[in-house]
Amino acid sequence: MDVLFVFVYPLLALCTVIQCSVYCVQSLKHLKNGNVCIQYFIYLLFFLFYIAPIISQMIFVGYEYEVFWRANDAMKDFVSNIEYLAFVLTFSYFIMKSSKKDVKMQNTCIEINHSITRFGSLVVVFCFILTIALSGIEVLIGGYGYAYINNEVVSLNEGVIGAGIIGYLIVLGNLRFVSRTKIVFLTIIVFCFFWIEGKRAIIAETMILIICVLGITKYISGKKMVQYVVVACAVLLPLCFLYGLLFKENTTSFLDYFNVDFSRQYTLVCQFYCDRIGRDISINPYDGIVYLLTFFVPRILWFEKPYPFVNYLTLSLVGQDFVEFESAGWATTCSIFSDLYDSLSILGLALGIVMFLKMFKKVNNEKRAHYKIMWLYIIVRLLTVQISSAILQITVMLILVFLVDKLFKNYVRIDIPNTGNCRIRVGKSG
Repeated sequence: MDVLFVFVYPLLALCTVIQCSVYCVQSLKHLKNGNVCIQYFIYLLFFLFYIAPIISQMIFVGYEYEVFWRANDAMKDFVSNIEYLAFVLTFSYFIMKSSKKDVKMQNTCIEINHSITRFGSLVVVFCFILTIALSGIEVLIGGYGYAYINNEVVSLNEGVIGAGIIGYLIVLGNLRFVSRTKIVFLTIIVFCFFWIEGKRAIIAETMILIICVLGITKYISGKKMVQYVVVACAVLLPLCFLYGLLFKENTTSFLDYFNVDFSRQYTLVCQFYCDRIGRDISINPYDGIVYLLTFFVPRILWFEKPYPFVNYLTLSLVGQDFVEFESAGWATTCSIFSDLYDSLSILGLALGIVMFLKMFKKVNNEKRAHYKIMWLYIIVRLLTVQISSAILQITVMLILVFLVDKLFKNYVRIDIPNTGNCRIRVGKSG
């Protein structure tokens, strides 16, 4: 093991964690004060997926990845880990710096299109019915995670469920005008989605998105916002632990789950390491980006179309030669930074940071609640999971939301102060 990694890296990692923890506390303080700038939500998420794994690495020294065994050498490489620390510090700095400007430019009103609210409700119900129709009623009555456990015999279209979740988030964004009966009904359907898919990730991701949606639409703010964040953490951690105990029948599953599914550290570090030692991950340069730009082209028309980058990365991590597959039913998890780095190296990381900063400004300046929510969903997916797994559902939902918004204008404007839990004013939008 590298001497620098043993003696120098822990000190640099500790300094990084301390600085990022300061940013995390600042984000919570801003949210507590009612400053619901999107950067403060995203930084908490960034801390969980990118900084917390560094803490885990420092505590559980010598942790070994069993399935993705090739990551072990990378995680002990000094240079690759330093590159990762430099990346998270740089992105952290720009997230917080951009928030200072954006928080002053936030809109003090939100525009709600009631037609979009009805559309979101219909999407949730339609996606639930379609899921049952495609996969069979047994996914609902067969027990928790029946489709996940029996993936060899049950075909589950997770994209349909994802579209249903987007529809639910759109309805939540207009919660002030939704009846309690409707929201309870739709929430039950979302719990059925959890039951059917049977993965911890969908529960965690949806809970995070719900809090963000209620925050950016200013349905909750101030101390209540921080309380929601604390409660979510208090629920998610025991939930993930119990899941491993009940369904994996071990307690180490929680640590494995966090270090693999919740960590974006090991995938990027492994990419840095492969780049340094000259090991190719993709077959051709730009494969990851080319797939994202041409995902809509049927493979029957372009047989040599690249596969999602996560496919190449997964096979590289398990030490297997490339085989052609759209989805193996399981894979490692990476973010858009992995796609960009694979195609454009360091320039890709810089491009990714600029892209996120532009999207942050878009969310903060957007008045229409449904577009705020769609952009939020895109940001969260880009930051936490491979966008290739959701690009189709996002594109379809964006097109449908745009069409409904253009065809059925039924707007109402809500005037909300920038800070605090103050009264709101509702009026017709011009």
